[in-house]
Amino acid sequence: MHRTTALASCAALAAAVLLGACGDDESASDRVCEDRSDVRDGLSEVVDDLSAGNFGEAQDELSDVEEDFRELQSSFDDLSAQEREELQPEIDELESQINALGDAQSLDDLSAGADDVVSSVDSILSQIGDSLSC
Repeated sequence: MHRTTALASCAALAAAVLLGACGDDESASDRVCEDRSDVRDGLSEVVDDLSAGNFGEAQDELSDVEEDFRELQSSFDDLSAQEREELQPEIDELESQINALGDAQSLDDLSAGADDVVSSVDSILSQIGDSLSC
C-alpha cells in the first residue's frame, strides 16, 4: 500500500511539472503581437473621442496608448536580435508618430494630424504583424 501511495505521489508530481512547463509562458513574438493590438485598440479609442469632440478623453486615451507602447517596447526588447533588427525602423517610426500625437495642445491640434498619424501607425502595426505572423 505504501508503494501505491508513492507511485501516486510521483505521478501527481510529474503531472504538475508537465503542466507547469506548458503554462502561460508567451513567446516574445506573442507579447509583441498582443501589445501591438493594444496600441491599435487604444488609438481607435482616441479617434472615437476626437470624433465626439472630447479632447480630455482623447488625451486620457492617448496616455493609455503611450503606456501600451512602452509595453510593446519592453516585449520588443525580448525578441531575437534578427527580429529586433528587422523591426527597429517600424518601432522608431511608431514612437515618433505616437509622440507627435502627444504633443497636441488642443482638440484642433490633435484632430488635424490624427487621421494621417493613425493611418501611418496602422500601416506600421500591420508591418510588425506581418513580420511576426500575428
